Amino acid sequence: MVQLLPRRPRPDLWIVLLLLGVVPLSGCSVQSAKKNYVLAEKLWADGKYAAAVSEFEKVTSKDPLGKLGMLAQYRAAMTQAYFLSQYGEALRKLKRFDEVSTDPAAKWEAQKQIGEILFSQLEQFDQVILHYRSMIHLKPNDADVPEFLFRIGRSYFFLRKFNEAIETYQDLAQRFPDSSWGERGAYEVGICYYTEGGKVLDSSKQPGKSESFQDSINSFQKFIQRYPKSPWSIQARFQIASSYEEMDQLDTAYRAYEVLKSEYPSPKVIQIKMIRIKERQTQRSR
Repeated sequence: MVQLLPRRPRPDLWIVLLLLGVVPLSGCSVQSAKKNYVLAEKLWADGKYAAAVSEFEKVTSKDPLGKLGMLAQYRAAMTQAYFLSQYGEALRKLKRFDEVSTDPAAKWEAQKQIGEILFSQLEQFDQVILHYRSMIHLKPNDADVPEFLFRIGRSYFFLRKFNEAIETYQDLAQRFPDSSWGERGAYEVGICYYTEGGKVLDSSKQPGKSESFQDSINSFQKFIQRYPKSPWSIQARFQIASSYEEMDQLDTAYRAYEVLKSEYPSPKVIQIKMIRIKERQTQRSR
């Protein structure tokens, strides 16, 4: 599964200035909140994440709509998500942050983190699709849109909605052909067809001769033509050979594996494939 590598949540620059006294605070409750925040950061730095979250929550309760309280809520959410595996509570805090914050950049970052948790941690793929569709609608030209589209396609795939996944990947590859996500999307089209071929076989044909396997071959051939230097190209060639094998075109599959033998990163896998094809051919000739 493709994942964003989470950044360790750290204070924003303005909060550093705040703690240094550059940004003035007023009110006893806010001053008390500041002490809680300093303690929370110390506990966090010491690896005492649960205790840090407790102090962050105290800050938010004392300054719920202030910048310090909002930052504390965000820090608590990130800590719960990435250090305590408390994903439900982290989502609740991030959604609350998104509702209350008036900072567009901060709101967008919170939405990205919500998507990250839904996709990578909770695997709530129906929600992932809705969430990223909403984000793309809000910022259709954002630099992260290709990755959002890829995750939508991936979510459809995991839901075994292959037609929707193929449409999403094709859209991604067409709109962003020169990006790494567009390249990966073009590759995943073939994977969808191949997986679909293994799932649904036309009962009017012999087993293994699903049209999806031929669609898989066509897709991977187009991928190799479009991205000949892609790190995925050798895997695409392996999938082509596997599709021929599934279609019972054993001679063609054997030749395809044979060509791959010296290049494939796991040559033993190729060797096993070739041995099995020879065994099947021997059995048929008896």
